[in-house]
Amino acid sequence: MVTRNSSPDSPGPAKHLRRISTRGALATILGTILAVTLAVAGTNSCAAAKPPTYARVKVHRTVAKEAGGFTQGLEVRNGVVYESVGLYGGSEIRSVEIKTGKVTKRVALDPQFFAEGMTIVPGADKSGKSDKIVQLTWKEKTAIVRDVANLGEVGRLSYKQEGWGICYSPKLKALIHSDGSSTLYVRDPKSFSERRRIEVRMPDGTPATQLNELDCQTDTVFANVWQQSNILEIDSRSGIVRRSIDASSLVPSGLSSPDDVLNGIASLGNGRFLVTGKRWPTYFEVSFENNPG
Repeated sequence: MVTRNSSPDSPGPAKHLRRISTRGALATILGTILAVTLAVAGTNSCAAAKPPTYARVKVHRTVAKEAGGFTQGLEVRNGVVYESVGLYGGSEIRSVEIKTGKVTKRVALDPQFFAEGMTIVPGADKSGKSDKIVQLTWKEKTAIVRDVANLGEVGRLSYKQEGWGICYSPKLKALIHSDGSSTLYVRDPKSFSERRRIEVRMPDGTPATQLNELDCQTDTVFANVWQQSNILEIDSRSGIVRRSIDASSLVPSGLSSPDDVLNGIASLGNGRFLVTGKRWPTYFEVSFENNPG
C-alpha cells in the first residue's frame, strides 16, 4: 500500500531541501538589492541635505547717506541710486547720487501708504527713458508705477499678498515679489498677474522664511531676511538656497531700534552689490567671498 506521504507524486526530502535552499537564496538576493537601494537613497538624501555654502562680505567702498530713512528697497541704474523709504507718514521714493550719497529728488507717498521694496522694469527702447519704477506698499496691496526720470506716479497695480521685496528678472522677463513668507511670486511686469510661485527651501528642505528685499540676477535671487544680518542666494529655478552670506560686520553700532536691520541690496555688476539697512548712515559697496574650507 502506498501512503499519501510516500506518494510517487509527492517530492521527497531532497526536493524539499532544494526548494527551501532556492527560496533562501532568492530572499538573500532580494535583501541585498533592497539594502543597496536604501543605501544609495540614503547617500542621495545626505547629499541633498548638504548645507548651503557660507560666505561673508568684503567691503570695497563706503558712501555716507542721509540717515533716518527706513530703507525698504534699492536699485542702481546709470550711476543713480533709487531708494524706497517706508513708514506710515514718512514713505517716499528718492534718487541719490551714487558717488556722493546726495539726495537729488524725492517724492512722498500719501500717508496711508507704507512703502516697501522697489525695482525698475526696462522699457521698450534701450535709452532707459521708458523704464518704469514699480514700488510696493506693505498692507495696502497696491504697487505704484513711476516714471524713472522724474519719479512721478503713472499708474497702479494690485495684488493679494503683503508687499515686502521685489526685483525684475531679465532672464524670466518677469517681476519676483516677496511677502515675508518662504514663497516668491513670479509676476507679469505689465499686469502684475501671478505666473507661478517659487517655494524657497534650505538644502535640507526647511522653508526659508521672512524673505524681504530682493535683487534678481540671471538664475539667482538675492534676498535680505527680516531681522537677520545675512543675505540668501537662491536658485530661482529650484528655490534652493545656494549660499548664506554673513553681513553682520556691516551693522553700525548705536542703532536706536531693533528694526534698524540690514535691508536693501542692488547689483552694481561685476559681482559687486550696494547694500545698506534701515536708518543706516552708510551705503556699502561689497562683494561676496566664500568662507575658507
